[in-house]
Amino acid sequence: MHHSYLLDVLVLLIAAMACVPVFERLRLGPVLGYLAAGALIGPSGLKLIGDVEATRALAEFGVVFLLFTIGLELTVERVRLISGRVYALGFLQIVVTAAVLTIVARLFGLGLAAAIIIGGALALSSTAIVMPLLSKLGKMNTSVGRMAVAILLMQDLAVGPLLVLIEALAGAQSAGAADAGMGGDQLATELGLAVIQAAAAIAVIFAAGRILFRPLFRLVAATNSPELFVGMALLVALATSWGTEVAGLSLAFGGFLAGVLLAETEFRHQVAADVQPFRGLLLGLFFMTVGMSVDLRVAATEFGAVLGLAVALMLVKGVLIAGLARLFAVPGPRALRLGAFLSQGGEFAFVALGAAALAGLIPDAAAQLIIAAAVVTMAATPLVGSAVRRVVAYLETRGYCTTEGVMGVVQDFRGHVVIVGFGEIGHIVARMLKAYDIPYVILDLSAERIKEARATGEPVYFGDATQAEVLHGVGAERALAIVVTTDAGGVAEGLAVLRRHEFPDVHVLARGVGEEAVLSLRRAGLTPIGQEATDTGMKLTGAVLELWHEAGHDTPGDRTAAD
Repeated sequence: MHHSYLLDVLVLLIAAMACVPVFERLRLGPVLGYLAAGALIGPSGLKLIGDVEATRALAEFGVVFLLFTIGLELTVERVRLISGRVYALGFLQIVVTAAVLTIVARLFGLGLAAAIIIGGALALSSTAIVMPLLSKLGKMNTSVGRMAVAILLMQDLAVGPLLVLIEALAGAQSAGAADAGMGGDQLATELGLAVIQAAAAIAVIFAAGRILFRPLFRLVAATNSPELFVGMALLVALATSWGTEVAGLSLAFGGFLAGVLLAETEFRHQVAADVQPFRGLLLGLFFMTVGMSVDLRVAATEFGAVLGLAVALMLVKGVLIAGLARLFAVPGPRALRLGAFLSQGGEFAFVALGAAALAGLIPDAAAQLIIAAAVVTMAATPLVGSAVRRVVAYLETRGYCTTEGVMGVVQDFRGHVVIVGFGEIGHIVARMLKAYDIPYVILDLSAERIKEARATGEPVYFGDATQAEVLHGVGAERALAIVVTTDAGGVAEGLAVLRRHEFPDVHVLARGVGEEAVLSLRRAGLTPIGQEATDTGMKLTGAVLELWHEAGHDTPGDRTAAD
């Protein structure tokens, strides 16, 4: 039997393997490589993909899992730390940017319906571009990162009403009233109902998730089956996305909502590690489908217009966002960075402009031109962000602007201790560190033990310490030390391998049971400690205290003596 979909998969993989390494070698980044690969094999290129729509539908899950892992990093407490004025900035950014771009489109002779759709579509930025960029630069939990996340969240919430708007305008166009009246009362009613429906759906999903997620994950974790745990994480992400799509919101917003709900549980770091491979693969596929959306003939014949539109869009959006941020008392350097991060066109532009062109609201040639320009802005975002950072750094050295006035507090693990295993020795180490006011976080794989520990307020999470993503999730690369209190086979050895490649400067102290085990740990480059429970716990803590002093910190006893 001939399977055309298998051939499509092979073509996608070969194109990615051929283009992405080349762009990585040229220091242009993988995103541009995926975009180029998609354009090469797409309908306007070599026409190697038979079913582009099916590929595009699958690629949407890349953005879902991206938003899911981002949500895992944003606990409800962190979301609350984002001030109301930042959310107000996000709302105002959408309204003002859409209005300005609508006016510009009208000046170019487009009809009112077409101008409104273009303005709304281009007002939204690319979550799939901005979030990985923030994460790569280590900006996710900074004030700029949290502002960008809040604005992107507001933009995702706007997707539902904008889709309703497009449908209403298409209906008015078919009735011959697209530019005359447009059924204003009916349109306002439909938009209001869409907002109410979305709010109700979010409330229901959030309430159900708070009640169900933690017990379900505890039940699955108790089976000690990695496959079931991964399956449960995928089920939660996809089921929540389905719920938000039914409610008229985007699939991506559902993924984010599921991540936020799981961020409140002890399973967040292990879940993030498990979905990472799916996210990376599907996100690459998403960018390839974006590349397929580009009509290379239009891009080639109208190259000057495409480039001019891309530059104009990034300038207008960047200046508007930076200016609005300044109105909300955001310091100049942060306002400039925020404008640079969010100045590109987003994924929604491809959906909105494609639907509008299909409905006859926008000329197909104009839609293709704008889509090509949006792709250029997405590809240029890392370069623009880097250039703006250099400009800001230069201005700061010349005293033209300062970095004072940080909005909020960066919540992050730093200079802490990661305790692996929360058995008898782990409890001893945790009690001793708490007595000396040394921050710590705990990883364990026993759902029952985690439940009991969290009930007493311990910062314990479900996670396999031999997985790099889990350790990065608890900030191991910034830790004072990793303390292995479990004698489970392979844990210390796995950590030794990870330490060499991921965080070579972090001390790893491990429990050694027997002389042979101690020698093995020492050969692996770890620091082996003691054997008996109390003795081992005290020695592990003593070793941490030495590192604590070497790092320049005081203990309560030192401060008392000094006083």
